[in-house]
Amino acid sequence: MSFEFLLPLGLLGLLSILALIIIYIIRPNYLVHHIPSTYVWKLSLRYRRRRLPTSKLRNILLFILQVLILTAIAGILAQPALVKHNASDRDDVIAIIDSSASMYAETNGETRFVRAVDGVIDLATETFAKGGMMSVIVADDAPEDYLGCRVAPAASAQLLAQLRALHDDRQACYYGDSDIDAAMKLTEKVLDANPAAKIYLYTDEIYDETYAEQLEERQNIFIRTVNDAGEWNGAILSASTEIVDTYCELTVEIASYHKTGSLDLYVEVTGPDVSELTPDKKPIVILMPVFCEQDTVKKIVFRYDEGDGDGGMKDEPNVTYYPLGVGERFQTYKSISISLRTNGDALSADDNYYLYGGTLPVLKVQYASSLHIPASGSDKDNPGPNPFVNGALGMVKNAFSRLQRYDVQITEVQQGKEPALTGFDFYVFEHDMPDVLPSDGVVFLLDPNVGWAGAGLSVISVNDFNKTLTSCMANVDNEDHFVMNDPNGFRLVPDRIGVSSYKVLTCDPSYDILMTCDSDPVLAVRKDEKNQVAVLSFSVHNSTLPREIEMGALFFNIFDYYFPGIVSGFSADVGGSVEVNARGETLSATGPAGFSEEFTQFPAAVPFTLPGTYTFTGTTWYDKELTAQVYVKMPAAESDIFKTIDSLAEPERKAAGDDLATNLIIYLAAALVALAFAEWWLHTHEGR
Repeated sequence: MSFEFLLPLGLLGLLSILALIIIYIIRPNYLVHHIPSTYVWKLSLRYRRRRLPTSKLRNILLFILQVLILTAIAGILAQPALVKHNASDRDDVIAIIDSSASMYAETNGETRFVRAVDGVIDLATETFAKGGMMSVIVADDAPEDYLGCRVAPAASAQLLAQLRALHDDRQACYYGDSDIDAAMKLTEKVLDANPAAKIYLYTDEIYDETYAEQLEERQNIFIRTVNDAGEWNGAILSASTEIVDTYCELTVEIASYHKTGSLDLYVEVTGPDVSELTPDKKPIVILMPVFCEQDTVKKIVFRYDEGDGDGGMKDEPNVTYYPLGVGERFQTYKSISISLRTNGDALSADDNYYLYGGTLPVLKVQYASSLHIPASGSDKDNPGPNPFVNGALGMVKNAFSRLQRYDVQITEVQQGKEPALTGFDFYVFEHDMPDVLPSDGVVFLLDPNVGWAGAGLSVISVNDFNKTLTSCMANVDNEDHFVMNDPNGFRLVPDRIGVSSYKVLTCDPSYDILMTCDSDPVLAVRKDEKNQVAVLSFSVHNSTLPREIEMGALFFNIFDYYFPGIVSGFSADVGGSVEVNARGETLSATGPAGFSEEFTQFPAAVPFTLPGTYTFTGTTWYDKELTAQVYVKMPAAESDIFKTIDSLAEPERKAAGDDLATNLIIYLAAALVALAFAEWWLHTHEGR
């Protein structure tokens, strides 16, 4: 610990003391007076003899105080501080091990990650032999702590044992993208203790040689690349399907990094409609060679064309079309397995890809209405169901299909026929109600003419405004309810809905009242295990609902509320996640490396740290089994095993050997105030 000035030029302020001395020298020390009488002269002489010693002492003190004040001001300008010196003769070394997915690339059975760990073991052994201290950080997606921090030679055995365990663990490397910048930030913990510490980064990322040399000179950061020049990688980067003219079109993107050549692409399709095309029930299998230029993404499109032409399947640069034959076409699928059959590529984790979600779970809907509308034209004698409700249900069907959520199958009850009370997932009853409500699905009641004690509903009367419209209002207690503000759908605006007549209802406390009219509930929902009921107490014909977007939005939000998808997507990257939901009490998940988890709170986010297939299963409140699969892959960017990086986040590092301990300006400022007060006090008492 030593006393130092951080801004020594501030000491030039001490020249002000010289100016003060000059002022004292050149100023007159007395005044000349002509004494007109001996008495006055004797009186003055007697006064001076009595007061002179005190006056001289006061003047000396004033001078000293003024010198000290100027000295304090100069000291403040120079920024004094107590400085702790941390320079050490011992080596202080930090090693960062990149554990991104590309570090799984291997040559002769040895991965880059293993080569990096071996390099750190050698560095640690050398550092400990010199009596130095060693710190190690394994950089995954969010590095938060050290494997070992400033380990001294006396404790070296434990750190070396941990490094050897990393060497032997085939799963120690991360399958996602590592955050090297966060690891660099973490080194500041050691740099605060010793700014002269050296940082070694073991990675497969390639940095410009000039930039790497500058890092060594400026920051004591040394890049150690663990690539093997002979490595190359064939990779499946992505895959997707879409329906084109009733059949699935499969698109696959592949690449060959660090090598130009041909890759064998293997595709296997299994699913419900495959057995119809191949009576022996074998899956559809396609094997094709694909020529890839080095480091160029190649797109392969598998498409069926019913016409005689090429169906727009003329090869383009970096796009190759594969025309599916009649025996190879498919409309739905259970799974599609895609793989590259390569010889000698360095990274196998991106040689496979799986697609799920090609067969949507069926959602059976029944719509029964007694408010049949007369048709027009030649069929005007055959009235049909409410076209507004039909349109809203059709919108839901299309939306859920696009979202790959459900295959919504709608059954309309013909006029004069009795609706079914079992066998459907969602029942819509308009106006006339059945004697009993179904007990195996969700029930939506539109303009009910009667209530049910078992459903907790009663119809009291009809409130008719004589064709005058009255606006609905949101219930302030539930204006952010899922049905009113679906995060996946729409926000309902009740005051845009005008109503001329509605049924006055009473609902038991299990219902959430969402909308009111004239203070009476007009929209209410209940979702408690097997009693799931929604009710809209007015007819769409007695409202402006069909003219507003709220008609389709209301139906979509209600479906989304009662029928959430099990998973929010069928694919994800390592480091990403999917949202899972349930139509029952629990949802179970299984995955690679023994992954197993059960969820009871929904929605729930499931993060992924390993690639592979994850299976989610659950049972609805009505004892229906539901299953969904998600394929998790390593990020596509990690397949480029020779990627180049422009820059590296550099940690903050103080001047080597110095660590500021205490700034003394505040103490000098306090002294300056005290000195100024003392100087003022002496001046005020000068004449006494």
